[in-house]
Amino acid sequence: MRALRWLEARYRRVLAQLGYEYPPYYMTITEAAMVLLTIGAVAPRVLAGPQVAQWVWLAAAIALSLVHLSASLVSARSVSITAHTAATLGVAMLFWCVPTTFDVVPLMLVLGITQVAAVCTPRVAATHLAVYLAVVIGAGLLGANHQAWLIVLTVCFGAAVGQLLQNQLLLLRAERRAQAARTALDRAAIAAEVHDVVAHSLAVVLLNVTAARRALESDDDRAEAVEALRDAETQGRTAMKDIRNTIELLRTDGPGSAQPGLADIPELVASFERAGLAVTLDQRTSSTALAGTSGLAAFRVVQESLANAVKHAPGAQVAVTVEARERRGLAVRVACPVPDGARRAPGGTGLDGMRARVESAGGTLTTGPVDGTWLVDARFPAARPSPTVRQETPS
Repeated sequence: MRALRWLEARYRRVLAQLGYEYPPYYMTITEAAMVLLTIGAVAPRVLAGPQVAQWVWLAAAIALSLVHLSASLVSARSVSITAHTAATLGVAMLFWCVPTTFDVVPLMLVLGITQVAAVCTPRVAATHLAVYLAVVIGAGLLGANHQAWLIVLTVCFGAAVGQLLQNQLLLLRAERRAQAARTALDRAAIAAEVHDVVAHSLAVVLLNVTAARRALESDDDRAEAVEALRDAETQGRTAMKDIRNTIELLRTDGPGSAQPGLADIPELVASFERAGLAVTLDQRTSSTALAGTSGLAAFRVVQESLANAVKHAPGAQVAVTVEARERRGLAVRVACPVPDGARRAPGGTGLDGMRARVESAGGTLTTGPVDGTWLVDARFPAARPSPTVRQETPS
């Protein structure tokens, strides 16, 4: 078991040097097959009783095979595909110097070119294949092997198998990258949804808590403080419910799951107004002006903008305008007075998330100070009318 673990670690390191993530047992199987083929090439030649000179060729072939195998196992340097090809072809030519009836040397060549093609680019693999074919054809012309044309076909088949293995690995690698990208997008979507819900809810809760504190500090008005705290509690419970609904929506992605849209903007503004934010709403659009992601994006723009007003400009008068224009789409504007020289605080992600949401719905977003007012201006394209099918009654 220790030897197998050592082999697995060694082959994993070799594959990492080559830049491929094949399972280590791939190399274990191919190396074991090469050893068995070498034994299969030696045995019939030894049993046939070679001449004295042929023993030299056999000994050289065995020695070269052992050196090649040992180098692949213990060498700490980078793997050389050229050395692998040279050793494989050298062993084959040495074996062919001792003819035999039953010969497995062609299978050694097939396995060797398969190993090469599995870890090389098509151009490099084609170069090695050309060398393999040149050796096979040359040996055939010299009479060292029989049916050289059949060996050529099998070697080409081995190269094709190696390229297929590599293509399969590359497809698997691309699938993993795509899965990682989808996971990252899912995490970003979850983060954006939770951020929108929590930021809005905490802003309203803080407004209510502040109102309660001021009521107790200034007028000792317990009734007003209790009412503000009750609103904060209600908003907190609503926030918990919204978070659960958001997580469930992201988990199931059901088509019937309700999401906020244009029709929910008045209630959203009213919740901030009840909490003490000075905000006005001018909405001139029907609830069906936008649908799907565009309506949700418009709602989130207003929600994030009001939460930012509570955070960065407490006590300021905020104006929200939602206007639908025929053929021009929908315009969502949130204006909030800011002191001169005010800039966006570093480290925030709300505006970036808002812009990404608007652009994903096909719209554009402009933010920044204009004449002492922080302006958030989102524009969404008009919804395309559904195509109508004209039906003609048969005459």
